[in-house]
Amino acid sequence: MASYLRARTPVDGWKRVVRKIMDAGMTRTDERGMRTKWLDNVMIHVLQPYDERVTDSYPFSEKVLREKYASQLLSPDRLDFEYTYGERLNAWGHEEINQIDYVVRKLKETVHTRRAVATTWDPRLDSNHDEVPCLNHFVFMERQGFVDLSVMVRSNDMYGAWLANIYAISELLRDVAERTDLAAGQVTTMSVNAHVYEHDWKRAAQL
Repeated sequence: MASYLRARTPVDGWKRVVRKIMDAGMTRTDERGMRTKWLDNVMIHVLQPYDERVTDSYPFSEKVLREKYASQLLSPDRLDFEYTYGERLNAWGHEEINQIDYVVRKLKETVHTRRAVATTWDPRLDSNHDEVPCLNHFVFMERQGFVDLSVMVRSNDMYGAWLANIYAISELLRDVAERTDLAAGQVTTMSVNAHVYEHDWKRAAQL
């Protein structure tokens, strides 16, 4: 059953969705043999993505989120990994297509476009690999002088990764906003499988 949360800040959204999963989530063992509690099709709409971005309750500091997660999303460098989001967004495939340049160009050409879209999934590679992107589809859309970002996530570790995801994609949104002379707006994630791993259940239950 689909769920919708309208969160004021990233930390507000994180705490509420983790509590919801711990209270009402189903239990499943995934294809790697790891037990999770999970909900399907969870949409979280973050109104103020640059306020209250991290908390002492979260496993990672803002320094880690900025230097590890955000920098990898913005950089085209694969950094010796199977893939990075930054590589897929800024140098996709053998053609090294810069999808963020395309997004910026579309918004500049027609500010009300519905085609300012980027994807990280590459069926030529991801059909044959175990390590595949979780954040799959990025849609940028102008709203009254702001540019908003909606991201479809096929599989989302809501306790350990969602707050880091929001931090990184908000920095991507800021970059696009600056390049298009728009204000950075709101962020929405649609997590098709929103889960908490068993090794985090104890800590998650304390939020």
